Amino acid sequence: MNSFEKLKDFFDNREVAHKATKPLGRKAKGEVVFLDDNEAYLFRKDGKTATLFKDEKIKKVDFTIKLSNGAIDELVNFQSENVGDFGIKFFKLLKAKEKGKEIEVKINIGFFKLVTRGYLKVLLLGGPIVKSIAKKIFKR
Repeated sequence: MNSFEKLKDFFDNREVAHKATKPLGRKAKGEVVFLDDNEAYLFRKDGKTATLFKDEKIKKVDFTIKLSNGAIDELVNFQSENVGDFGIKFFKLLKAKEKGKEIEVKINIGFFKLVTRGYLKVLLLGGPIVKSIAKKIFKR
């Protein structure tokens, strides 16, 4: 499976992905870029959960996330279905910047849209540890 297929399968079939994306609003959308092949895909809500789309135009996205194959493998192979555990795993990868497991995140919207589109609710699902880690990382 290539990076797109792995991540799409994760969003479509893993309970932790369904739980984590449930609070997102209909206008929430992002750009997912795979660093190893520099391809970009749209991430948005499709019904009750969010997933990746290949052939949709990408413009005015809320965030851009760049992932290496190693980071994708770490995330999709992580065995917990707990949103908090998964959030900790994500933020540890983001902070570590380990060669071959890179994750970069750029937020393109302001605080008001972060709230109204449900992103902060996703962080709240992760519990106090995830909130604390996120606060430290985004404080830089």
